[in-house]
Amino acid sequence: MTQNIPSQSSSLDDWLCYLERVHPANIAMGLERVATVAQQVGLLNTSSKILLIGGTNGKGTTARCLETLLLAQGYSVGTYASPHLIHYNERVRINGKELADQYHVDAFNLLEQGRGETPLTYFEYGTLGALAIFKRHAVDFVLLEVGLGGRFDATNIVTPYASVITTIDLDHKEYLGDTRELVAYDKAGIFRENTPAIIGELNTPHTMTDYANEINANMYLSGTDFLFSEQTESFTWQYLDNLMTLPKPAIPCQNAATALTTLSVLGLLPETNIIKDCLASLQVEGRFEQLQQHPLLFTDVAHNPESARYLAHKLTAYKDKGFKIHALAAMLADKDKQGVLAQLTDVVDVWSLAGLDCFRGDTLENMKSAMDAVSNNKAHQGYTTVADALDAILPVQDDKTLVIVFGSFFTVAAAINYFKK
Repeated sequence: MTQNIPSQSSSLDDWLCYLERVHPANIAMGLERVATVAQQVGLLNTSSKILLIGGTNGKGTTARCLETLLLAQGYSVGTYASPHLIHYNERVRINGKELADQYHVDAFNLLEQGRGETPLTYFEYGTLGALAIFKRHAVDFVLLEVGLGGRFDATNIVTPYASVITTIDLDHKEYLGDTRELVAYDKAGIFRENTPAIIGELNTPHTMTDYANEINANMYLSGTDFLFSEQTESFTWQYLDNLMTLPKPAIPCQNAATALTTLSVLGLLPETNIIKDCLASLQVEGRFEQLQQHPLLFTDVAHNPESARYLAHKLTAYKDKGFKIHALAAMLADKDKQGVLAQLTDVVDVWSLAGLDCFRGDTLENMKSAMDAVSNNKAHQGYTTVADALDAILPVQDDKTLVIVFGSFFTVAAAINYFKK
């Protein structure tokens, strides 16, 4: 692998192509390799306070909420998220903004020069590259989203100022196990001794709390240490004596409450008027994001049963207003398609299914099989691609139909690209 190595003058696309082929495995769990390289290039001695954010769903929305609230107080913030929707640059933000390609090229070149013979996966390069960029900018806070699980994820090489868990559900079962207890134990691996561990999950498995107690983490549990409740246009959050009624955000209230509790625990909660302004304007790409008004069309990255349940909840609010729900679903081959579709069959009136022509993308035939297994009395139309489906669906909808395009980040990206073109 010494030939065709990009240089500091190469393009970001050249670097990304190289990163995709330099390691034989797409996923290789473990911290030894990535920690070795981080140490060699000096990424672990940082002045930034790192918030490590894990969980099955809700990492991106919780991170965006934290980012918005910290920026509103004048702090500088670096945010690392994955995967991206359209461009790689989405994965790293400084003060809410994406960076020019050269910042990523410089970071990858630093890693390539410093890693020696230690192999890195695409995600490990990305994680270390983000840490290099954050150190270069000397940001006050780093919001680091865990990629997969927690205990052996590349992000877990850092020393967190606080660790945050959003939700716990079954996903990536081949790596994390097939019970919530196993998943929770793996995710609890991001906790540290005498360090805040804020848990937003509403039904936390004992394996997570047992581990937190075992290592003496400072644990804060949703439903016990902090509370929230939803109303039609607002939600209420309480931590200790702090009780607030706030605008209902465009993200799950559970994640907003987790973010607010995290900042409160750390003594970083802004004034109430700042919180209200931030929540009222909060929007995260691909999370029930509206792309069109006529007909009304939303897109969502929901790709496991838990996120599908939340999507069904959002759609039910529109169905109660008299909207017919037309769903277009396309998913990855390694996801629980039956489990996802089953969460939405009661609220969706018309189904369209599509294949995904991408890495790990599933075929139309497999989507149809999953739908038939869930409900053989639900009629559905099939299309080769998301774009083909939208070409057929959109011209025949009326203003009392809501179209929801969902199933993966790739599905959302296909919908966004369709409207851009």
